[in-house]
Amino acid sequence: MTVTNKQKDALPADLTLHELGKAMSQVDLSSVSPHQREKAIFDHFTRIMGDTLVDKDKAKEVKLSRKLRQQLWG
Repeated sequence: MTVTNKQKDALPADLTLHELGKAMSQVDLSSVSPHQREKAIFDHFTRIMGDTLVDKDKAKEVKLSRKLRQQLWG
């Protein structure tokens, strides 16, 4: 059995778990079709992540990745 420490790879951010939950609850899915909701939620999450990561280089990476993903998936 292999045990992995997911916390070891976590990146520090400037928000608490409660604040993340609050930010995630602000996504408006009313105009998003049911089959596009997963992408919309992930996009919202990456926006929050890019804005709150402490490591500015990693934040830039996340923001660039989000932009590229939007271009690919529309």
